[in-house]
Amino acid sequence: MAKEIGNDEGIQYICKLIYEAYRVPVLWLDEAAAPRLALGPAALNRPSVQGTGGLPVEVMELVRENPSAEAAAAALPRLYATGFLENFIILQLPSADGAIVTGPALNAPVTGDNAASLLRDHNIPPGQQASWLEYYGNLPVISRKRWYHAALLLYTLVTRQALSVTELLLAAGPLAEPLHPADDSPDLDLSYRREHTWLHHDPMQEREMFRYITNGDKEGLLRTHASFAEESYGRLSRKSQLRSKKNLAVSSITLATRAAIEGGLFWEIAYTLSDFHIQYIEELRDIPAVDSAMLAALCDFADQVEGSSSARHSRVSDRCRNFIYNHLYEELPLGRLAEYAGMSASYLSQLFKKETGTAISDYIQQQRVEEAKQLIQLPGITLSDIATRLHFNDQSYFTKVFKKYTGLTPGQFKQHSR
Repeated sequence: MAKEIGNDEGIQYICKLIYEAYRVPVLWLDEAAAPRLALGPAALNRPSVQGTGGLPVEVMELVRENPSAEAAAAALPRLYATGFLENFIILQLPSADGAIVTGPALNAPVTGDNAASLLRDHNIPPGQQASWLEYYGNLPVISRKRWYHAALLLYTLVTRQALSVTELLLAAGPLAEPLHPADDSPDLDLSYRREHTWLHHDPMQEREMFRYITNGDKEGLLRTHASFAEESYGRLSRKSQLRSKKNLAVSSITLATRAAIEGGLFWEIAYTLSDFHIQYIEELRDIPAVDSAMLAALCDFADQVEGSSSARHSRVSDRCRNFIYNHLYEELPLGRLAEYAGMSASYLSQLFKKETGTAISDYIQQQRVEEAKQLIQLPGITLSDIATRLHFNDQSYFTKVFKKYTGLTPGQFKQHSR
């Protein structure tokens, strides 16, 4: 921690090391956000309202959050990107020593048409674009991977503790936040749909990243994503940098959807997740938010695959489980599944039990109970209606089966879920 490296001279020494290693402006701000040390050009002629030491106002607001000493001592580096693509590293120091802010820097050059489209996204008047181009030309350019390493080095120098790229990225809030609105759950949307039966980079690197999704390996995914250079992405819109990023995110989510299905995720889940993530990204209004949402979407697919046991079963068993999932609101006699699988009913029954440890009839009941748990949370739907929709013989039988798998009656479950 800061007190372990000595006194003010220790913090100054760390700031100088970071500046010399990366040639990016470094600021040490005290607990009142006043500068105690500034290395490198302070303002870099940023053509907009500036905060202390030339920092954008939103960066200063993050610094002024003033966490408790305990929270600061446990704080990880915060990676922050402005809507103008400026990148900053913010590390709160323990013992009320303030914060170290590194930046601004770019992950890739912003010049020519790219700059013009970005400035149009922010409604910058044409008369100011020349000053912005000059500003971007003065900013240091550091690859995303090297920028992450700068954050890791700063953290290790201050705390004397190791930190991995995966830990750094997982600590970035958006990856941990649910992307779906509470009143628009993809699970409930899935229920409704089924009831009504309705880049320019090394392709091997891309293949490796999506292979991690297929394998449900989020840590591997994050490591590979960190190695992608920003300039290796294609430009997918001539007029808008924001639109280009959104198009890139949509194409990445499309590939992730296929990778997740290959990894054993039920395809209706995969497609519905894809819809929700793309809809969410379309509503965003700045590039850093799109970048964060795209990475969160990729991680979501990896998590879903990791949590899906279907990846451990044979192709036949997997296809049957997926068929059951998509036709849960219909009658599902064994003969229908056998016809779908292209084998005799007795052989399918034996194969399914051997691979899953569960009889097909029991598995269907389990899935209908899981579906009932989702429907119970919907307003205006009765328990008898749920029993009818999911083809239980009567409400009494529905209650018996529900309690068998949950330990609660449907009514008790509804009370607990409020």
